[in-house]
Amino acid sequence: MSRINFILNLKLLDDIESAESFIKDLSVPYTAQCDEPNTISFEWYLNKEKKRALILETFKDSEAAVLRVENLINSPVNEPFGRLFEVIELTVLGQPNDALKDILESWQPLYLPYIDGFSKS
Repeated sequence: MSRINFILNLKLLDDIESAESFIKDLSVPYTAQCDEPNTISFEWYLNKEKKRALILETFKDSEAAVLRVENLINSPVNEPFGRLFEVIELTVLGQPNDALKDILESWQPLYLPYIDGFSKS
């Protein structure tokens, strides 16, 4: 299976209203308009009481994930993201290629290779 998933566990560093505004007004609209035909999903989850967030991203393959990361690094989303959130952990699900491992190296991700299972979607 070539599919790659990112799970970003985040700690909120600012107020909930700023985070929600960032997610709804900048992060999601900007990401949705990027030319990334093999990005399958980009979803935010937010626990307001515990000031925690999670981003779940799914890609067709490693090349699509590399393109998403490159677009993020060079986007207007990157700087405010760093002010609003601390990455607690990045988990990469699947079999990433060397290019993807290289671009993610500074985040020290946890890699969980695919073993077995199915998806009905």
